[in-house]
Amino acid sequence: MLLRDFSVRFGCPSARSRTVLLITVIVTALNATTSSADSFQAGLNAMDREHYATAFRAWKDLAEDGEAEAQNNIAYLYERGYGVKQSYTRAIEWYKKAAAQQSPEAIYNLGMLAFDGYGMRQDYLAARRYFTEAAELELADAHYMLGLIYYQGHGLKLNYTRAKTHFLDAAKLGSPKGQFMIALMLQNGEGHPAAKTEPLKAFIWGTVSKINGYPDADSVLEFSKMQLSQSVQDKATELAQRCFDSEYANCPA
Repeated sequence: MLLRDFSVRFGCPSARSRTVLLITVIVTALNATTSSADSFQAGLNAMDREHYATAFRAWKDLAEDGEAEAQNNIAYLYERGYGVKQSYTRAIEWYKKAAAQQSPEAIYNLGMLAFDGYGMRQDYLAARRYFTEAAELELADAHYMLGLIYYQGHGLKLNYTRAKTHFLDAAKLGSPKGQFMIALMLQNGEGHPAAKTEPLKAFIWGTVSKINGYPDADSVLEFSKMQLSQSVQDKATELAQRCFDSEYANCPA
């Protein structure tokens, strides 16, 4: 996962510092942060143009200066072999540096390497630990992967209840594929104590997933439509739009 947001971080001076010193420190830090943010954005612009070597040069100094966002992205370039010789070893080194600074994306990326067995032994338990840590930092994709692990039983028994919880968390954090999976589980009655299907809720989440551009959203919507009248579908469409507009605060559980 490539990180596209650059956070502003700088330490606060002591409360005993004189006002003029405080202003100087803040201005200096802001100038440094602005310069770093510009370099970071330059790397993203280069990535969009597929100028990977340029992106590497833009991020390398930031990564060496300890910027977790740049460290994650340098690792991503090494993992994919974009602009540099592909190396899982170097990718893991940089991911771990960013992960040590609580970068949820870097932690998630380590989880994916463990899950797929790239650059390290395939280890679903290790992957789950990484995903859990990233999920605690509210990364939607990490919740999705935890849902997938429980849904498909990777390294443990199937657990639809826990899968449903994580897919719902991913959905409410804006993940289209999490929204699709919660719709699918609701439509199939998976994770329900009585295995009861819930086509209305499934239709709402399926519609939200479709609004967000998920390509397979119509597949779950077609099943839901067969169980709902047109008037109920119309109302559910309104509720789905309300869910989306509220940034997932007003959505079915």
